[in-house]
Amino acid sequence: MLLLISTLFVSCSLSKVEKSARKTIDGNWVLNSVSYDTQGVFNTVLFNDATTSCFKDSQWFFRSNNSTGSYNIINADCSTGVRNFRWAANEIGKNTGNFDFTMKFTDAKKNDLQEDTGYRMSLKYLDDNSMQMTQTIQFEGKPFNINLNFTRTTL
Repeated sequence: MLLLISTLFVSCSLSKVEKSARKTIDGNWVLNSVSYDTQGVFNTVLFNDATTSCFKDSQWFFRSNNSTGSYNIINADCSTGVRNFRWAANEIGKNTGNFDFTMKFTDAKKNDLQEDTGYRMSLKYLDDNSMQMTQTIQFEGKPFNINLNFTRTTL
């Protein structure tokens, strides 16, 4: 029984690298821009919520101690307001520095809104002042990257 409990504890604990990334993500961010790795004009829908133009200058908050967060769409031409989510940043492989970032929408009480729907992105860049997440989708049968470019803010 003791072996089972310690195995569960070890498998659920975060690596030092993951703890460091979570601590760096913690706080307030602004989504400054959305870019693509393919030439053309695109206005995709992010997270099955709003178009990329609606996300410009949206305000994001990440709380690392309970893995919750929110974003606030402020563009008056869009469906404005706060959306709550639960998030995780998990390292891919050991000591690689590559992370999967996942998020799942919740209500204000932190209950899942859609049990079987979540979103996965790659955390491509992270430092104390900037962050880039990339979501890869299929477009015309080929991988297509949507880059979300954030800067830290003090709201």
